Amino acid sequence: MGATHATKITEKMEKSQRLDRERKVEGQPRASSSARPLSIEGPRNTNNVESEPLTLIPNQPRQPTNLQGLLRYAMEATNSQHSANDTLLNPIDEERQRFLKEALSSLSCNIIEELQKSIKILSNVVNLCPDDDTSQQEAALEKIADYVDNIDIANDFYKIGGFSIFGPCLNSLHSSIRWRAAEVIAELAQNNPFCQEKFLETGLFPILLNIVDTDPSENARVKALYAVSCIVREYPVSLKYMDINDGYSVLLRAMQSSVKKLQIKSAFLLCSLCSQENMNNLKLMLVNMGVVEQAAGLLTTNHLLPEIRDQLLNILDGLTNSDFHPALNECRRSELCLQSTLERCIPDLEQEENPDQIDICYRLLKRVFPEQDTSQER
Repeated sequence: MGATHATKITEKMEKSQRLDRERKVEGQPRASSSARPLSIEGPRNTNNVESEPLTLIPNQPRQPTNLQGLLRYAMEATNSQHSANDTLLNPIDEERQRFLKEALSSLSCNIIEELQKSIKILSNVVNLCPDDDTSQQEAALEKIADYVDNIDIANDFYKIGGFSIFGPCLNSLHSSIRWRAAEVIAELAQNNPFCQEKFLETGLFPILLNIVDTDPSENARVKALYAVSCIVREYPVSLKYMDINDGYSVLLRAMQSSVKKLQIKSAFLLCSLCSQENMNNLKLMLVNMGVVEQAAGLLTTNHLLPEIRDQLLNILDGLTNSDFHPALNECRRSELCLQSTLERCIPDLEQEENPDQIDICYRLLKRVFPEQDTSQER
């Protein structure tokens, strides 16, 4: 009897301890009976914790592509961090200012040094034979092109004697050097009056025109015309050099070329020139050289590229603008059949949904043939 009583007391104590353990874990999620209990906490996921909202970092600086960009990137990132916590923003001390100035100065010096290295490499272009490897010279020209798209660096390139490379490069036996040199000239001259002036003074302009006209390399001709265009556009002084070197004849021959890119670029440059104000003397010269006849003839060509057609229409529009009578009289020559040509262009332009050129066609018809019923209201 005593043993039985002791057993019951033991069972009550074990039951009480089991209930205590169950109360301690009450309210906690229970694992499935088939799941093995884990001894460590598993990774958090959306099933057991509330998801935290993502925080976007605003105004991230653009990724750098060169040394100057890297410094700018670091400064912008620093400014962004400071703006997020104004309490940490302090004035830049003199030591930091001095460091930044020295960093900028060293970057500028590095660029000049890189340009000088490239100039030195290109100084031996005249010694290259037809079978020589030109990869080093090509890389040097490409490096220069990468830097001189900045107008200040372009001007510095002239000041350190960089223009001395262009004569030998443009006359190189290797077309890969000729066209790359012309491309660098275009980069330097584009929207840069200082370099435009220097290219005209250094005698490179007639060399470029000769490449456009006669070079056996199609790519060299296209790049040279690109360079001519960049030297001439938005720089009226250059028109004298175009006249002296028979540049307009070169453009007309390029417009008749079988090379499509030459046709487009020459037509674009002629359009740009004759569309400027107070250019009646140039317009008269172009009319006398047969530009109207050539444009009208090309517009009748089968399979004419839309880009070329549009530029030809722009040329005629620019020449006849302000009722310039020499151009109007030339357009009215019956043998050119310009009226019927313009009327045939309109359906194609409508199909292309090209409203600007459609307006030019109607404007030309009204301006050149006012006595004809060309309204055809749309």
